[in-house]
Amino acid sequence: MYLCQCCNPFNSYFETMQKFRNLISGAILSIALTATSVSVATAAQPTDDSQNPQVKRSLVFSPGDYESKFYRIPGIVTAKDGSLVAVADKRIETMADLPNKIDVVARRSTDNGATWSDYITVAKHDSIGGYGDPAIVVDRRSGDILVISSHGNGLWQKSPAHISISRSKDNGKTWLPAVDINPQILTTAPNGKQPIKCVSAFASSGGALQLKNGRIMFALVTRQPDVKGFKVYAIYSDNGGRKWKVSKNPGTYDGDESKIVELADGTLIMSIRNRYRGLRNFSYSYDKGATWSDPVEIPDLRDPACNGDIIRYGLNGKNILLQSLPGSPDSRNDVSIYASLDNGKTWPIKRIISHCPSAYSAMTILPDGKIGILTEEENPEFPNAYQLWLSTVPIDYILSGTDK
Repeated sequence: MYLCQCCNPFNSYFETMQKFRNLISGAILSIALTATSVSVATAAQPTDDSQNPQVKRSLVFSPGDYESKFYRIPGIVTAKDGSLVAVADKRIETMADLPNKIDVVARRSTDNGATWSDYITVAKHDSIGGYGDPAIVVDRRSGDILVISSHGNGLWQKSPAHISISRSKDNGKTWLPAVDINPQILTTAPNGKQPIKCVSAFASSGGALQLKNGRIMFALVTRQPDVKGFKVYAIYSDNGGRKWKVSKNPGTYDGDESKIVELADGTLIMSIRNRYRGLRNFSYSYDKGATWSDPVEIPDLRDPACNGDIIRYGLNGKNILLQSLPGSPDSRNDVSIYASLDNGKTWPIKRIISHCPSAYSAMTILPDGKIGILTEEENPEFPNAYQLWLSTVPIDYILSGTDK
């Protein structure tokens, strides 16, 4: 998120499309878009997307809600009890990144995203600074939900953020105080005992991962002294997120926000954001994340320097990879879901989900088998801000995509 390009101005197509969507959604959407309090936002009802008739949508985070001017950085999981837990940055005063007054907040849904609970604070800013860039994961063994976030500084300060773990033991209803894991993984001291020596670091936002063997893992972006590129390490825990280790080498020496997925055979893929716009990069691990291959470009995945998500979906004995990214190769527009049927070698299928200027996204598999994708979307009603919308999408609708 620290290398974000400026938001794109709205074009006449989007304005026309939005007016048409407003006519269809009527009073329901009007209420949602003008929400200024928790109670109004909670009442927002799902709508059909006029461009995607099989996609159901609901508004989850909106400017003005819960005494905040802005929201960014979506993350979402399906909890052990089947509820959905969505998290985001509550950027109280400005859209800018850390260090600023930012809280990590959550909302829950018990009806597959049709309606949402009041806002729940996961980690609140304090004298050290804000909490931001949440990555969320469910520990299937215990049912605990973990949120990894950065506390205090951002990427460009001279000391690193405190990489912190917030934990819920009741499916996201309440959260324990965040725990700083920097003493286990990183230091600014050249001779320090921690594996990573860096000036600053942040955890890739959106989704973390649990492997089949129970290991929990997320990608950490680091900035080293006098080094141009950003090394991206895998950080992992084998005891439910209490003790953390670092991969022996980074998945890339010049990456950005990255997501990790496990294939059916245990191979790991790190899907790496392209810092400069271009092709998405993949790095592979064959030892549960301890070591990583050199990254390779993926010709079918054009990346406009944006965060996205990657998950595996099992269907009729087959394994499908799904990657979310803006569908435009050069700008943050038309967030889409790409599908691969050959473990990520090729990505022949594309389905546009958000027909508008749109940026970060995060995905989860719903209890009914549909895909839930939480996306940052621009709206003329809120200039220079994002609303975060959940779209629920049937898998067969994605796999029939012809939006290349």
